[in-house]
Amino acid sequence: MRLLFLLGSILWTGVWWFIAWSNTPLFSEYSFFPLWIGYILTLNAVSEGLLHNSLIRKMGASFLWLFVISIPSWWFFEYLNSIVQNWHYLYRPISQLHYFLQSSIDFSTVIPAVLSTAFLFHYLFKKWAWASRPLTPTRRSLILIVLAGVISFCVMPFFPNETFPLVWVAPLLIIDPFNYALGFPSVLGYIRSGKWSVPISIMFATLFTGFWWEMWNFLSYPTWYYTIPYVGFWKIFEMPLLGYGGYLFFGLIIWSYTMLVFSVTGKALPLRVGFESHEARARRRTSRMTEAA
Repeated sequence: MRLLFLLGSILWTGVWWFIAWSNTPLFSEYSFFPLWIGYILTLNAVSEGLLHNSLIRKMGASFLWLFVISIPSWWFFEYLNSIVQNWHYLYRPISQLHYFLQSSIDFSTVIPAVLSTAFLFHYLFKKWAWASRPLTPTRRSLILIVLAGVISFCVMPFFPNETFPLVWVAPLLIIDPFNYALGFPSVLGYIRSGKWSVPISIMFATLFTGFWWEMWNFLSYPTWYYTIPYVGFWKIFEMPLLGYGGYLFFGLIIWSYTMLVFSVTGKALPLRVGFESHEARARRRTSRMTEAA
């Protein structure tokens, strides 16, 4: 069954890859969503084959919420891009409503794609000891981190050519300290525990996902291209080489954002089912020992 799941997912992805690059009228224009559904299913199928587990299996119906929360997250980055003007779309929508609806459907695949990849990468990276000396953030440092994020957003409109990298840093500086202060899963929580496997797996998983975004975009329509000040050279597909570094931080942003939304709404957390924290495991062990006693 797992083999059929994998082969079916690869076949589906391959068909829509061909359609996306064929520039076939109508079909290629709407190929982004089914192509990335294929990617998501393929990564989960690979996880099933290697681990007998996957993010879809662990989350169940809650996995669909990743599509829902993905839409506003990427529209937020579209707003930031209206300031820095780093990426541009070649696309002729019928109307503004058509553009909004089609874009929202396409944007819905971002978080499911990244977290499905991160689930697999987390298990693949487990054999390495990604650890360091635990560092406990102080209340003052949390305030300073959030303040840095707020200042970053404030200066961005005035110096867009100089501050565009902050698009991929500033949201994390605000979201993650709040997660940490509220006791939700956070990057700062892993720094405190000295366990880096989850943040590192998310960062490299997003870079891996970003490669497929850029590669499939290269010959597709609609398509996007970049105008990035100072570092717009050595392009791999349309993306300048140094631009791929943004994916490392983008992954942490959307993971922190997902943890915040799922924690507030009380839904099943992707972290708890796939990326359980060191502190959570310790609490669970303590609880079991107490019950046994």
